[in-house]
Amino acid sequence: MAKHYDQYCPVARAAEILAERWTLLVLRELLWGEERFNGIARGVPRMSPSLLATRLRELQRAGLLRRDMDDDEPRYRLTQAGLELRPVLEQMGAWGVRWIHDLRSDDFDPAMLLIDMKREARSSRLPETATAVQLYFRDARSGQQRWWLVLSRSGGLDACDTDPGFAVSVWVETDVPTLTRVWMGDMSWAAALRDGLLTVAGDTAACRALPQWLDVSPFAAVERAEVGLHRPH
Repeated sequence: MAKHYDQYCPVARAAEILAERWTLLVLRELLWGEERFNGIARGVPRMSPSLLATRLRELQRAGLLRRDMDDDEPRYRLTQAGLELRPVLEQMGAWGVRWIHDLRSDDFDPAMLLIDMKREARSSRLPETATAVQLYFRDARSGQQRWWLVLSRSGGLDACDTDPGFAVSVWVETDVPTLTRVWMGDMSWAAALRDGLLTVAGDTAACRALPQWLDVSPFAAVERAEVGLHRPH
């Protein structure tokens, strides 16, 4: 856990638990519905498994989560204390969108983008029957250029980096920054198409419905400040 600040201030006491590197991102994954170790790890790909295990133990000792065994597999579930952090993280995310406008090249990751889309997919917007979409990111590194999305109201949105075997209805070609900016509400789907930053081909009805199926991030509606802050490099 973070160093002790030796202050009675409740902000300082909370920071002793929450301010350690990676802790808030681990909590983000738990709050957004992940319970399995591997699922949490996918959301923090640059965090080593040993450090993740350490942070989970620390959060358990602090009383923010409990570790249950289901079918001989550990599940990590937030306690009431952990669940009460949801509005805190949502406000932090909104603050980040409002004030921090600069995106660095290493911020763009196709896997993280699709995890976010999967997490936020609303079943009511998805097609009745399973529909496959193939994405080609022309700027992604080898092995991360082609992705498949399978969308349905019953199954939600599933993202795969190997062909799931469904007949593809829509093919999309773009780059990771473009789709990220569309997802975050900084660029419209129509503008990306108009400027040639994104191309779509396939079944006409599915192509038209795709922007609604994928929707945008819940943070897209946050009003941006006129002057943003700059992160340290």
